[in-house]
Amino acid sequence: MAAAGRSPGLTVGPGDDAAAWLPAAPTVLVSTDTLVEGVDFERARQSPYEVGLKAWGSSASDLAAMGGEVEFGLVAAVLPPETPLAAVEAIQLGLVEAAARDGAGIGGGDVSAADGPLVLTVTVLGTVPDGRPVTISGGREGDVLLLTGDLGAAAATLEGWRQGDATVPAAWRSRLVAPTARIAEGRALRQAGATAMTDLSDGLLLDAARIAAASRTAVELWADCLPLAAGLRERFGDDAVRLAAAGGEDYELLASLPTDAVERLLQEWRPELAPLRRVGRLGPGDGVRLLECEGGAEFRVGGGLGYQHY
Repeated sequence: MAAAGRSPGLTVGPGDDAAAWLPAAPTVLVSTDTLVEGVDFERARQSPYEVGLKAWGSSASDLAAMGGEVEFGLVAAVLPPETPLAAVEAIQLGLVEAAARDGAGIGGGDVSAADGPLVLTVTVLGTVPDGRPVTISGGREGDVLLLTGDLGAAAATLEGWRQGDATVPAAWRSRLVAPTARIAEGRALRQAGATAMTDLSDGLLLDAARIAAASRTAVELWADCLPLAAGLRERFGDDAVRLAAAGGEDYELLASLPTDAVERLLQEWRPELAPLRRVGRLGPGDGVRLLECEGGAEFRVGGGLGYQHY
């Protein structure tokens, strides 16, 4: 990682025994994410460069979900002995370029070799300027749930691959292999007073259920308000809602805000950010329910709430 670039606060970077870092704010955020070949990515379908992009995007998304700023990352890789040097360099390039788009750098890491799948672990470090990260446990009854972007493109890509479909739209594929961390959106939601927030890696229903459990509230989501990726309904029909609600790997942000803060936020939401929409609310009770619409009947989604490793 000697040519990995630098974060402004990184005073000692790649090539030394450890990184030295002067945080931009006192409250530091740290998160780690691991990608395993055959579980989280397929080298037969994703280039090494795209593996690097995904490794960074999925890791940085966790800091976005707390309203943080990403400053730098550390990378640990376990590579099969036969991995070409060119592939290693392409993974590094993907990591470096994705980090740079978030205003961050790579501070170093470690590489080892072992028989088995390629494993890539990225640890991202950042800060929260006002010292108040948004957690998943601060939601309150009556809060409105807001969602960035759209849903279902990544899951639809996986569905297409499983079916041997060679016509998966490039825009859908990009959402799976090169997710974008919603750093600016997370910052804006934190500044607007978000009470709870999470990124959608395992599926809207499952990740919303985590907010419900941590905040000790119930989550109600409205199927007719879910923003489906362009073309999803046309290709998958009624199954499009399942892909959007339980498919996973969207890396959008789901946030709860007090009702009186929502209208102003929606009016002032900057056009360069991912679109922001109401998709539900928090209420009394526990668990998560998907309704056809606000106040409507329950919408049945087969196949579980989302993806779980265990």
